[in-house]
Amino acid sequence: MRSISMIAAGLAVFASMPAPRVAQAAEAMPPASEWRSYCRTYLKALDGDRAAADLDVTYCLGITQGLMSGLQVGSQIGALSFGSKVAVQHKLDPDEIFKLFQTLSPSQLLGICGPAEPTAAQYIRAVDEYLEKNPKHLARPIGEVFFEGLQAAFPCG
Repeated sequence: MRSISMIAAGLAVFASMPAPRVAQAAEAMPPASEWRSYCRTYLKALDGDRAAADLDVTYCLGITQGLMSGLQVGSQIGALSFGSKVAVQHKLDPDEIFKLFQTLSPSQLLGICGPAEPTAAQYIRAVDEYLEKNPKHLARPIGEVFFEGLQAAFPCG
């Protein structure tokens, strides 16, 4: 119990730290338009276009897999941080809070309830369709737009 309390306290301190400035995220992530151009090549390759450039396909899949992994890990870290903060602030049993969060999948924590075994192609198509309907987001970092596109395509509840 003591180790969980220490973890909860540590996570609460981490959660209270100031977030990095937004410009850093935008500088580190390519714009959605760039991701989309490479991923449209990937989608063409899936549809049988043999002229699709391998580097475009590789870039698309690399960025997409990184985003998917980041969302999964980030949702779990965020849930732990939030659970720790709630437990400390409201003097709740941390074990019970953590058990509750363990009943939810990372996707549910994010509000993305897609297929049971999602593929990169399904996610790429969903975000591409989101960008088709919302071209004003093409200049934004793909990390932000990817998340929003998946929430729009695969809402929970």
